[in-house]
Amino acid sequence: MRRTYSNLLRDPIFGLLLVTPMLLWLTFTLMIPMIDAFRISFTSVRYLGAPGVFVGLSNFKRVLADPEFWQSVVHTLSWTVVNTAIQFLGSIGVAIVLNQEFWGKNIVRNWIILPWVLPTIVLAIVWKWILDPSHGIVNHILFSFGLVDKPVEFLSSPRYALLTAVLINCWRWTPYFAVIVLAALQTVPRELYEAATIDGASRLKNFMHVTVPSISSVLKVVLLNSFLWSANIFDTIWLLTRGGPLSSTTTMPIYIYSKAFRNFRFGEAAAASVLMFLFLGVLAVLYLTKVLREEELK
Repeated sequence: MRRTYSNLLRDPIFGLLLVTPMLLWLTFTLMIPMIDAFRISFTSVRYLGAPGVFVGLSNFKRVLADPEFWQSVVHTLSWTVVNTAIQFLGSIGVAIVLNQEFWGKNIVRNWIILPWVLPTIVLAIVWKWILDPSHGIVNHILFSFGLVDKPVEFLSSPRYALLTAVLINCWRWTPYFAVIVLAALQTVPRELYEAATIDGASRLKNFMHVTVPSISSVLKVVLLNSFLWSANIFDTIWLLTRGGPLSSTTTMPIYIYSKAFRNFRFGEAAAASVLMFLFLGVLAVLYLTKVLREEELK
C-alpha cells in the first residue's frame, strides 16, 4: 500500500486530477469573464445583458482619444510607482525590525497584520474620521503644535488626495509584505552573518552581501505583486474619494468603473480594461523573463 501510494503521488495524471477542480473554478471565475470582456470591447453595449452591435475598434479609438483616459493613466502610474516603492522598502525595513530580539516580539508579529485583515469599508471609515478637517485627530494635532493655521483637507483637496490615499493604502499593505519578507529572513543561515562579521563586514555590508542575495527571490516576487496589486486597487480609492476631487484620484480601475456603471458605456469600459490588461501583462512578462534569466545565470 505504501509503495502504491508513493507511485500514485508521482503520477502526473493523478496530479492533474487533483488540480482540476481549481482549474475549473478559475476558468469559470476568471477566463470566461476575461474572454467576455474582450468580446464586449468590440461591441456597442449600453445595458448589461443586451445584445451588442459589432463596432470593430471604435471603442478603443474613443478611449484613446479621451483626455480623461490619459489623465487616469498618469494617475495610475503615479499611484502604482509610489505605492510599490513605499511598500517594497517599508516591508523590508519592518521585516528587519521584527527579525530582531525585543520584548513583546511575538505580540507585535501577530498584530502587525491587522491593517491588512481589516475590511476595506472599515478602513475607509476610520481614516476618513481621522483625517476629517473639522473633527479629525490629525488636524487637531497639527493645530496643537502650530503647524497649520487652517484645517488641511486631506481627502477633499486635489493637492493632497492622491498622496493621502497612497499612504493609507501603504499603511494597509506594507505589513502584509513585511510578514512575507520576515519569513524569508528567518531562512537565512546565521552562519553566513557570523562568517561575514569575522571577515570584518559591517551591518550594512551584511545586509547588502548576505541578506539581499539570500532573499532576492522573495523580494522579486514581493516587488511584482506589489506593483500589480497596486495598479488594480479599486475599493480603497473608491471608498475614500470616489475618484475625486476633480478626478485627482481617478486611476484606471475608477475610470473603467465610471465608464461602465455611471455612463453605461460598457464597450468603452471593456476596451479600457483590455488596454490595462495588455499593459500590465506585457510588463509582468518582461519582468518575469528578466528574473528567470537572472536565476539561470546563478
